[in-house]
Amino acid sequence: MSHRAVIRNNTYRDSIFLMKLSAQAARESGAATVSAMMATDRNKELFTDSGLMTPDIASAKANDLAIAIEGDDAQIAAAEAVVNRMLDESPSGDAADERDENLHTVRQAARKNGKFNLALISVAGDYARYEAAEALASNMDVMLYSDNISLADELALKSMAVKKGLIVMGPDCGTAIIDGVPLAFANVVRPGPVGIIGASGTGLQEVTCLLDRLGVGINQAYGIGGRDLKDDIGGLSCFVALERLAKDDDVKAIVILGKPPGKATRAKILERVKTLGKPVFVHYVGADDYAPETAAGIVSGLDLTELSLAVAKHFNKDAALDDNASAPDAGKRSGYLVGIFGGGTLAQEAAVLCGKKLSGPKATNLSVPGYEKITGKDSFDGHVFWDLGEDEFTVGRPHPMMAPDLKMDRLVDALCNPHVGVVLMDMVIGYGSHPAQADLAIEALERAATQSNGESRNKLVVASVCGTDKDRPSRKEEVKKLRDAGIVVLATNAIAASYAADALAR
Repeated sequence: MSHRAVIRNNTYRDSIFLMKLSAQAARESGAATVSAMMATDRNKELFTDSGLMTPDIASAKANDLAIAIEGDDAQIAAAEAVVNRMLDESPSGDAADERDENLHTVRQAARKNGKFNLALISVAGDYARYEAAEALASNMDVMLYSDNISLADELALKSMAVKKGLIVMGPDCGTAIIDGVPLAFANVVRPGPVGIIGASGTGLQEVTCLLDRLGVGINQAYGIGGRDLKDDIGGLSCFVALERLAKDDDVKAIVILGKPPGKATRAKILERVKTLGKPVFVHYVGADDYAPETAAGIVSGLDLTELSLAVAKHFNKDAALDDNASAPDAGKRSGYLVGIFGGGTLAQEAAVLCGKKLSGPKATNLSVPGYEKITGKDSFDGHVFWDLGEDEFTVGRPHPMMAPDLKMDRLVDALCNPHVGVVLMDMVIGYGSHPAQADLAIEALERAATQSNGESRNKLVVASVCGTDKDRPSRKEEVKKLRDAGIVVLATNAIAASYAADALAR
């Protein structure tokens, strides 16, 4: 297998486009790896860690675009052709329509149109903090899709935002719905009376989609970032969002999602909630004790499904999930359970729920009590849960929600492993996600059957689909495809996880 680097000098493209470019070039060419990143010092470290560094990339400057390709000669040539075509077709400074004025910075955009009130920033973390500060200085809210922002920089940006009455969503904020507009990874959900504050990502998507299916709409969904509720940050963005939702007469209920807050931050949330004058619902992934919340009049849910049902029943006591019919009898299964996830919150929720039921050794690349911590390079003889959206898996490749290739390869490996009895997986559809995930999963089932001489068909595969019937493709379409292929698809991630664990725990 050979390596080649393509360098485009003084060429910038944002990370979302580069993820799409990497996925499409690999898919069309058959190359093992196509990795496109700006040649910053941090990204050069990632190229090195993933074994893709070349002398050309090493000598490239931070404002150069570097593309590493791995494969045989024909695949490399084909991938390079796709890369060049997509870069030449994509808008850039020189290629843009001459009738349009090209805006190269947040400051230029603010000067051009003083009505801009939100900036979505997706640049390398080294530069994101500067662009975020420029946006705040120009009186814009910030959705910080970028990651690799230090805790100190996050605190500084959020402190600046609070002083100006603004909000910073993120860092690493992958999902938001603002004034009915879905941003980044999100879904088509009905408008309605609920305001949500969440760490960001698939937890927000699961709850917004479940509420939509339960007949309850969303007013706002703020993704505040995974560290906001830590005492180091003190919930700065959480409290800005709370104040906005409290003042909005169209918001009739407020939901807070995330990991368990720091002790001081949790106490501050409890005190503020007492004076909001609106019902509040919370779920902290992995938390079991909600006594302080109950004492403060807050309704809690032990998982995202229970939380969503509680919110829906606040508006309609008869609310029920539309497709939660009794699942087929799985019988008693033996072996280990393998969880394969693209959504971090969904993986965490599944690992927590299954961990209460499964005996034997357990491991995950997340931080979950009772589980051994492993990396993607480790092998493990036991129950294992993978979040393939973690940084270790996305170096040099798009997020698995955009390009599920690695996820499907892991599915094939698990089905061909004689020690595995049950496979549990998520599927998150909607804006930004791959449009044919069910088709890819079905192809993976066929690959596994071929490689295992049909033995893989004896394994139990359990899934949930996070999305709505207004997404394209729709949730109903994807569920039907999976069920027709023999996969047990259940109404929610939590229900699927419990079913999968029960099949082994009987």
